[in-house]
Amino acid sequence: MKIYINAKPKEVKAGNFNYSNIESDYGVNTQYFTKDGKPYTVIAGEMHFSRLPKERWRETLLKMRECGINTVSTYVFWNYHEEIKGQFDFSGNKDISAFLSICRDIDMPCILRIGPWCHGEVIRGGFPKRINRIAKKRCDNPKYLAEVKEFWQGLYNEVKPYIDGETVIGIQLENEYTGSTEHIRTLRKIAEEIGFKTPFFTMTAWPSGKPDNDFLPMMGGYPDAPWMMGKTALKPNNRFSITTAKTEGEIGGDLFKNNSEQNGAFDDVPYAMCETGPGNQVSQHRRPYISEKDGYGVGFAKFASGVNWLGYYMFCGGANPNDRLMQENRLTGYPNNYPIIDYDFQAPISRYGVCRAHGDRLRLMHLFISNFDNEICTKQSYFPKWKSSNPNDISFLKCSVRADENGVGYFFASTYEKGLKYKDFKDANVKFTVNDKTINLPSIDVKAGAMFFYPFNITLGSVHFDYILAQPVAKTVVDGKTVCYFTECEGISPKCSVAGKEILLNFSESGTKIDDVKIIVIPYEKAKQFHFIDGKAYFLDGTVYCDNGKIYCEQITDTDLKNEITLTKTSKQKLPYNYFLYSTGKRGYYELKLPKNILDNRFDVVLEFDFDGLNLQVFSGKTLINDYFNIDRKFVMHLRDYKQYIESNSILIIRTAPKTKFGISNVYNEIGIPLYSDRVVLNSAKIIQVAEV
Repeated sequence: MKIYINAKPKEVKAGNFNYSNIESDYGVNTQYFTKDGKPYTVIAGEMHFSRLPKERWRETLLKMRECGINTVSTYVFWNYHEEIKGQFDFSGNKDISAFLSICRDIDMPCILRIGPWCHGEVIRGGFPKRINRIAKKRCDNPKYLAEVKEFWQGLYNEVKPYIDGETVIGIQLENEYTGSTEHIRTLRKIAEEIGFKTPFFTMTAWPSGKPDNDFLPMMGGYPDAPWMMGKTALKPNNRFSITTAKTEGEIGGDLFKNNSEQNGAFDDVPYAMCETGPGNQVSQHRRPYISEKDGYGVGFAKFASGVNWLGYYMFCGGANPNDRLMQENRLTGYPNNYPIIDYDFQAPISRYGVCRAHGDRLRLMHLFISNFDNEICTKQSYFPKWKSSNPNDISFLKCSVRADENGVGYFFASTYEKGLKYKDFKDANVKFTVNDKTINLPSIDVKAGAMFFYPFNITLGSVHFDYILAQPVAKTVVDGKTVCYFTECEGISPKCSVAGKEILLNFSESGTKIDDVKIIVIPYEKAKQFHFIDGKAYFLDGTVYCDNGKIYCEQITDTDLKNEITLTKTSKQKLPYNYFLYSTGKRGYYELKLPKNILDNRFDVVLEFDFDGLNLQVFSGKTLINDYFNIDRKFVMHLRDYKQYIESNSILIIRTAPKTKFGISNVYNEIGIPLYSDRVVLNSAKIIQVAEV
C-alpha cells in the first residue's frame, strides 16, 4: 500500500482571541497553547467533586496526575448547591472551596464548568425546580438572568480565593447550547461583573457552534452513544478514525437533531476537546461495553488528528448522592433512563479509584506528550488523500503525520474501529513531503486492531535517527547519556535506522546503546505497568499515585474473605418503590451479610459478583446506597465507601430485576444477558492494600 502525505503547513498567528480577562502564565495562538511562554498541551480530566466522597478527593486527583492529567475539570451543578432559593449548601462533598484548596496544594489547575445549565446526566441539567418552571430560560430573560446572577454570586463567594489565574484557569459557560452566542456573551458579562477572572472562557462547539473570539470552542467525541434511541449496535461513524473532522455527529443526539461533524470552520482556532470520551455512561436501553481499546482509541485518534487541548469526560467515575433523585430519567422529561446512583462511566479511573487498563494505555500517551516531546503541540497534522471518507471503508489505512516544517515528526496509524473488523495491511509504505523535502518512511505490516505512532527524522542526544519503529514514552539523562523508553508498536518488531543503517532493538532491561543514547523497548503488555516518576522508571502492578514525595500503590491481595460473608436469596422485602428498577420482570431479593468489622485495619475490601440480571439495587435498611445497570455480567462494590452503613447494619439487601423480551427491559447489550434470570453469586471478597513503594 502506497501512502502519500503532502504537507502544506499553516501559518501560526497570534490570533485575535479574547478568551481571557486576566494576566496569566497561559497563552494561545491559532495552533496551540503556551504556558510560561513555552508550547504547552493541556491534558484535562473530568472529575466531579460532588460525586465523590470528600475524603477521597486528594487521592483521586493524585491518581489522575499519575495517569498524565495536568488539569482537572468539574461541573458545578446548581441544584446540588441552591435547590431552594437563597439557601446555599457547600458542605461535605459539595465543599468546592475545599476541593480547590487541594487543587492549589498539589498544583492541579482546574476548569470550572459553571453552567448555569450543565447536563452531566443530572436531572434538569442541574436546574433547581424553580428555574425549570421559568417559561423562558437559557436566554436573556431578565427573570432567569437574575436567578443565575444570585447563584453565581453565592458560588463566587466560595471560590474567590482561587480565582487567581493559576488555580482556576478556565470557566465553561453553558453546555451544548443551541441558541444565539449573544446569550453566552451575556453570561460572560455577568460572570465578569461578579468577579470571575480566568485565562480561558470556553463553550462547547456542538451541535452548531461557530468560532467566536470571545470563547475557546471545545469539541467532543465518544466511543459509543448510549443516549441514542435505538436498541442495536451503532454503525461505525469515525469515532476512532484519524480524521480532519473536529467532532462526531452523534454527540448530543439525545437533545437535538441535525448535529454535524465540524471540519474547516475551526481551522483558525486551536483544536481543543472538552469531551473526549475514554468511557461511556450506560442508559437503561443501551449498554455498550467499553474495552481497553475503546477507552484508549478515541483519545489516540484525536491526538493523531491534531488536538492540542485533550479534555476527557469522564476521567474518573462517581456516584450521585442518595438523599434525593438527581439522575436524569424519562419520568422527569429526559429521553433516557440512567442509574439513580451509579455514575462510573466506565472511566479510566473507576468510581472507587481503581485505574483500569485504558487508563494505563492513556498514561503512556500522556507521558510522551509531557515528557518526551513537550513541543508536540507545535507539530501540525497532515493526512493522506483517500478516495473515500466513508467510515465503513476499511480498504485503506487510517493514518496521519504530525510534523514541523523541517520534517521532524511522528507517523500515526490505526486499524481499530468499534464494530468493524479490519484486515492486516501488508507492506504499507509512506512518503511524506514538506517544504519540498521528501521523507520515505519504512514499509511496515500493520495488524488489524493496532493503534500506534513512531518518530522519524528525530534527534536524541547526539544521534540523528531516520526513524524508530517503536512508540516513544519518556526520556531522561543519566550520567550524561540520553535514556529513552519506548513501547513496542503492536505487531511490529522494534528497530531503528541511523544514517540509513537499520539496527534491531531488543527488549532487554539494559536496552540498546547507540553512541550516547540508550533505547529501552518495553513489551506491549508490560508497558501498562510503566510509571515515570521524578525521572526514574518503575514497573508497578496496581493503582499508583504520589503524595509529598512518597509513591503509593494500591493492589488487590490474594486473601479472600468470601467465607466470612453470606449471600442468600430471600423472600420479598419491603423496600421503597420510588427507586425505579426499570423492568417488567419479577423482582428478586438477596440478603448480603457482612462482618461489621470487615474494614478494621484494612484499606478497602472489594466484592465481585456474577450477575445475570438486568439491573440491581443495594439497600441498607430503607436507604438506597448503590445500583447497577448490567454491562458485563459482573457487579463490583468497594466497601470503603459504605463503611458507615456496614457498621450500623451489617445486612444489606440486593434487589434485582431480570431482562425480558418486551417493554423497558428489552435492551441492547453488547455483552449478552440471559432472559428472565436474576442470579447473583459472590465470586470473591478480596482485600485491597496500599503500600509505599
